[in-house]
Amino acid sequence: MKPFLAAALLCGGASALSVPTPAAVLDPASPIVTCDVDMHAWAAGFTCCPAELPPTIVPIDLPPDFPIGTHYRNGHARFVADDGTKVLHPFDADGMIVAMTFDPANKRMLFRNRFVETEGYLKDKETGGMSQRGLFGTLKSGGLLSNAFRMAYKHVANTNVIQSGEGDLYALWEGGKPYVLDPLTLRNRDGVGKAGMSDLNGLIEENFSAHPRYDPERNTYCNFGSVYDPIKSEFKVSLYEVDAETFRSKHTTIPNFVLPAPALLHDFILTRHFAIFNINDTAINSLAAIKAMLGFGGFAGSLDVNEEAEHSNIVLIPRALFQEEQSAVDAINLFLDDRVIVVQVGSHFNFHYAGAFEDTDGNVVFDSVTIDGMELASDSNDGAPIWEQANPFAKIAPSQLMRYTIDVKNRCLAVGRPNPRLLTSRLPEFPSIPRDVSTKEHRYIYPVVARKKVHVDPKARGQGGPVGGIAKVDAVEPSNNEYFSLQPHEFPSEAVLCPKADREGSAKEDACYLLMNIMNGRDMTTELAIFDVEGNGSLETGPVVRCRLPVFVPHMLHGSFAEGVTFDFAPFEA
Repeated sequence: MKPFLAAALLCGGASALSVPTPAAVLDPASPIVTCDVDMHAWAAGFTCCPAELPPTIVPIDLPPDFPIGTHYRNGHARFVADDGTKVLHPFDADGMIVAMTFDPANKRMLFRNRFVETEGYLKDKETGGMSQRGLFGTLKSGGLLSNAFRMAYKHVANTNVIQSGEGDLYALWEGGKPYVLDPLTLRNRDGVGKAGMSDLNGLIEENFSAHPRYDPERNTYCNFGSVYDPIKSEFKVSLYEVDAETFRSKHTTIPNFVLPAPALLHDFILTRHFAIFNINDTAINSLAAIKAMLGFGGFAGSLDVNEEAEHSNIVLIPRALFQEEQSAVDAINLFLDDRVIVVQVGSHFNFHYAGAFEDTDGNVVFDSVTIDGMELASDSNDGAPIWEQANPFAKIAPSQLMRYTIDVKNRCLAVGRPNPRLLTSRLPEFPSIPRDVSTKEHRYIYPVVARKKVHVDPKARGQGGPVGGIAKVDAVEPSNNEYFSLQPHEFPSEAVLCPKADREGSAKEDACYLLMNIMNGRDMTTELAIFDVEGNGSLETGPVVRCRLPVFVPHMLHGSFAEGVTFDFAPFEA
C-alpha cells in the first residue's frame, strides 16, 4: 500500500523533471488528459523554495472591507538535500511557514517565510545530507547500511499552522509534538531543534494531530494524538481539548480508545456533543514492515486497508467524556462501550472532512471527501520521487464530496433522503468552511477541484488527477455549485476563508473572502489569489486580487487566518 499518496498528489519536490507527456502513458479518459493538465508544471511544484525572506512589505490592492489579520500557511518545501538525496514523498519534505499580515487601509501586506527549525532540518543543513529517514519512504543519506534498522523518522512539521489567542504560533505534524514559533519572525520560541517543541504542559503523550477542530461556542480546539505499541499490538488514540487563547487544556481527563492495529486517522470532525472518526478495517503488513526496517520502504506503507470490507465505521465519541473520571475513559472499546455510537456505512476511505453539525432533529450531519480504497506511501525506493514517476495517479481512485446524516437516536443512517448525498464528483480535496461556522449548520463548502467537469467511475483506479480549480459547493442544492478554473499550468492550494470586516452580526454565511495560493509551474511563480464569495455567482467571476509573492512557494498544505492579528510595519519600511 502507499500511505497518503492521493491527497499529496492532488494538491501538490527539487528536481529535473522526467514526467512524460500524458498521451504517452495515460488512458485518454483520465482527468489528466480531459482536463488538459500540464504535468510538467505540476511536477515543478515540488521544487524547493529558493529563499527564506524576512518580513517584507508588499503592495497589494485589498478590497475596502478586507479584514485586518494574518494568513498563515504550512507545507512541504524542501525536496532534496544538499548532497542530492531526494525526498521520495512530499510528506517527508521539511515544513515551511508562509505568513502574510494585511494592512487594508494602506493596501499592503507584510510577507515572510521560513523553514521550521526542527531538529532534522537543522541537522540536514549542518551535514549537507538527509540526516534521518522519512515516514513515507525517504532514505537517509549514506546508502542501505545507513538506513537498515534505523527506526527513528524525521519530524518535518509540515502540515498545518494555528495561532493561539495569546500569540504563539503552532506548526503541526501528526507524527510528533507541535513546534512553537514567533508569529512575526517565524523562529522557534524556545530554541532550535527539539527545544522548540512543546508537550502543552504535559498534555501530549506522543503526538498531536495536524487537524485541530475549532468550537466557536466554547472557544476551544479539540484534537487527537495516537501511538502504536507493537509489543502489545495496541493502537492508542487520545482526545484533547485546549483553550483557543492559551492552547492549554482545562481538563484533567484525557479520554482514549484502543484498537488492535493502527487506524488511518488523519482528520476528524466535531459537533457540539461529539468527536467523530471514520475507522476502517486495517492490519499491519508484516512483509512491508520488515522491508521498512531493512530500509527498503516507508514505515507508513506497513499498513494495509481491507479493500474487501463492505463497511466503514463512523464513530461518534461523546465530548461529555472529558467530564468523567480518568479511570472511566481509559482504553475505551469503541465497539462495546455503549456510550459510543458506531454506525456502519458503505466502505470508503477519507483524508479530510469539511465540517459537521447537529440539526434541529438531533441528527449529526457531516461532509467528507471519500475515496474508494487507498494508496499510501511510496514503497519502491527506486530513487525516483512520486512526482517523477511515469503516471503518479495510476493507482488513485477519484474523490467525491459526500454529505452524511446520522440518526443519533437510532444509531443508523437517517432514512427518507439520499444518504450519503453526492455534493460534487469533480475530484474534490481540502474542503474548507469559515472558522466561525465550525460545529454549526453550514450550507457552503469550498474544496479545490479539477479544472473541468469529469466523467469517471468512482471505483476505477487511474481516474484521479491534480486539482486545477476552486468550488463553492451548495450542500442544500448542489445544482447551484459554482466553479472557477485556473490555467493548465496553475495549481491551487487549500482555500482559507476569512470574514469580511463588516460581517459581524451578518446572517450571511458566505460574507467572506477566500484566500489561496496559485502555483504556476510553467513560470515558477506563486500568487496569492483572493476571491469574494458572497452571493450567487460571485466565485465564478474569479479573484478580485491576484498578487505575485516575492518568492516562489511550492505546493503547500493547510493554513489559517488569525483575525485582528497585526504587527508594526514601520521597522520594515524602506
